[in-house]
Amino acid sequence: MDTLFFIAAKLGWALIRPETLLVFLVALGLYALHRLRLGLAKLCLTLGLAGLLGVAVFPLGDVVLGPLEARYPANPDLGDVAGILVLGGGEEELVSAAKGQPTTNNEADRFLAAIALAERFPNAPLIFTGGSARVRGGPSGALIAEEIFIDAGIAPERLGLESASRNTAENATFSRDLIIDYGEGSWLLVTSAFHMPRAVGSFCAAGWQNIRPWPAGFRSGAFRQRIGWDLARNLDDLNTGVKEWIGLMAYWVSGRVLSPEAAPGCLVEED
Repeated sequence: MDTLFFIAAKLGWALIRPETLLVFLVALGLYALHRLRLGLAKLCLTLGLAGLLGVAVFPLGDVVLGPLEARYPANPDLGDVAGILVLGGGEEELVSAAKGQPTTNNEADRFLAAIALAERFPNAPLIFTGGSARVRGGPSGALIAEEIFIDAGIAPERLGLESASRNTAENATFSRDLIIDYGEGSWLLVTSAFHMPRAVGSFCAAGWQNIRPWPAGFRSGAFRQRIGWDLARNLDDLNTGVKEWIGLMAYWVSGRVLSPEAAPGCLVEED
């Protein structure tokens, strides 16, 4: 069932992502034009062009990313820290394998935050969870993460690497097997800010305790200042936000997340 969910999620997202819908409108308009259905052709082409221009000029990603990123604040106060949990997704597996050098993507802030926290809490173990998120498989994200962390000066004996998980729910479930002693204090959960609500819900559903969210890599918050022509960035942010909302809803429907209120002790209790 988990494999079917994984494959369905990948295929479904490919069909409903915003740029796919824009391409579909243009394609339908051209088909209608070819069939001399001029009214439908004008409608589809006008909507497609308007959508493209709207995304290029306005940072619509802020609208969908903002509520996700507002759920957990940046830089929360920390007490005792038992360990650091980093979710995969910031590594570029295929490029890393092709070039023989660890390479990151837009979510590299996860690594930067984890390295900074590891230096701040030198006695805390650092757990990375993430395999390959590709349907046909691929290089493990854990191997890339290991190189990044060791190159940053983190001792290998501090690292715990989980390399089988393919999505957030599996991150939460499989990483529990690496923890022998939860220790005293909180476990810092590090992932991208927009992804944190789904990550927290998944870890609560998996039975984790004393989690403290540490969101990294915020994207939203400057809508007016970012109005202008930037199709690539705006489309990427819009895709990311829409995908995350759909993923969060799919996780709720399938029972893969649990709210912290429904899982007492999942989040660390504030003093």
